[in-house]
Amino acid sequence: MVKCKTLVIYKMLEIVNAKQLLENSLEDQMLNQKVVFLTGDDDNSFFIIELHKDQTLSGHYHKEKIEIYYILEGEAEIITAQFDDRKIMDRFVQSVKKGDTFSIKPYKVHQITNTGTEVLQILAIAPKSHSAEDRYFVSLHNEE
Repeated sequence: MVKCKTLVIYKMLEIVNAKQLLENSLEDQMLNQKVVFLTGDDDNSFFIIELHKDQTLSGHYHKEKIEIYYILEGEAEIITAQFDDRKIMDRFVQSVKKGDTFSIKPYKVHQITNTGTEVLQILAIAPKSHSAEDRYFVSLHNEE
């Protein structure tokens, strides 16, 4: 009798093309920009965000887990602030550009505006809930 090794067959990876998904997607109805889920699961998801010249991803925060941004293309201004006891505190403005990366912690309000002349593209890693039930909008306009 011949002994054989057990053959294990693994399912192929699902590979998606971010540029094609972005081109074929519609704008997020709440944000009026493109925010496209690329891959991942409930805990760790990969998104691509696209903002045209002068478009703003409105100020918002998340209650759970961090969000990691990587500026793939373009230039932007990001406003961050701490949201505590229904108040905006420690408002801060920074410029970001292609190649920059940063993390946003829970309850950190963040708003990003495309200040460049080209399309701003951001890769983001976050829980899937950050694009739905764990997204709380806060106005950062006219805050000092």
